[in-house]
Amino acid sequence: MSSYLSLDHQAGSPLSDGVWEAMMPFLVDPANAASLHREGVRAREALGTARERLAALIGAASPEEIVFTSSGTESVNLAILGYARANRHRGNHLLLGATERRSVFLAAAALVREGFTSTVVPVDGDGRVSPAALLAAVRPETLLAAVHWANHEIGTIEPVAELAARCAERNLAFFSDASAAVGWMPVDVSRAPVTLLSLSARRFGGPPGAGALYVRRGTEIEPLLYGGEQEGGRRAGTENLPALVGLGAAAAEIAVALPERVEHLAALQLDFLDDLRATVPGLLLNGPEPGPLRSVQNLNASIQGLDGEALALLCDMRGLAIASGAACVSRDRRTSHVLAAIGLPPERSRSNALFTLGPSTTRQEIDAACAIVGKAAAKLREA
Repeated sequence: MSSYLSLDHQAGSPLSDGVWEAMMPFLVDPANAASLHREGVRAREALGTARERLAALIGAASPEEIVFTSSGTESVNLAILGYARANRHRGNHLLLGATERRSVFLAAAALVREGFTSTVVPVDGDGRVSPAALLAAVRPETLLAAVHWANHEIGTIEPVAELAARCAERNLAFFSDASAAVGWMPVDVSRAPVTLLSLSARRFGGPPGAGALYVRRGTEIEPLLYGGEQEGGRRAGTENLPALVGLGAAAAEIAVALPERVEHLAALQLDFLDDLRATVPGLLLNGPEPGPLRSVQNLNASIQGLDGEALALLCDMRGLAIASGAACVSRDRRTSHVLAAIGLPPERSRSNALFTLGPSTTRQEIDAACAIVGKAAAKLREA
């Protein structure tokens, strides 16, 4: 066990030996998939393998439905802006779940400045969007609904298959950000009729700098970037080949390891929560209890009377990495819109701590982490 522990795997997990080995030839000897020579052929074949592996992981009908990007954020923007601009003749109204990532809301806000409108669909106390609430917000001019697969702050798993099916019945496009889901639970677009789905490699064991957007066959999107004809003309720019090869290698590993990973993390999640509740007075879980409604990777809790960022900093000084809400929220010192959406008061946001487990997390590590959190919380109470 390392002397420094990380329970901030949402920020990124260490690359496995297999992912490193797959990436290394393209880091040492770069190649461009647009080139005509043998190195270009090698690059195209590697890119094609990565696309096939990701398509297989998420149940896509064809690798051609995968558009590679630089990040989950770019994928979100390409989905929302690209689809709305290409299909504005069909409508100009968007539906957004109340607990979506900031990139979803900011992309929608950019469209509002172009003449679109949007409606925020409320969630229940666990953070779930009900099909009834979504359908109640539909208008004749509604074009697209956006509800993530799993929440990045509180781990809530949404009923995406049902939501997407209800939208399909009304000829509405459905977009789901699956950045907090892929790698931690089954994500299968052959069973959930989503139109668009975004993901980020660093969230499931791949490297930073790589993301993807699933675009169901027959769906038109307008590119955000113009230049070359990469990604079928849907995303110009030379592909980040080493990172995308790493994404594909991580996808291949997950396809084999996911059932065992879920079982391992589900047990650790329960044990860790039980230990935290026994060790840290005033600890309140945010979001659903561990089980079918919550990602096995995520625990978000508030500790009454304490500041979450102060706790994260003190834990860091003691050798443990945790987060206090989403990174973008923490840096801006804002209260969490996710916790507000599920009806929690601002003080719950200010006192929240986010623990995210990884595939390599052990029982020994959560025992050590619990002890550090307990001592840090006690120290803060003395201050």
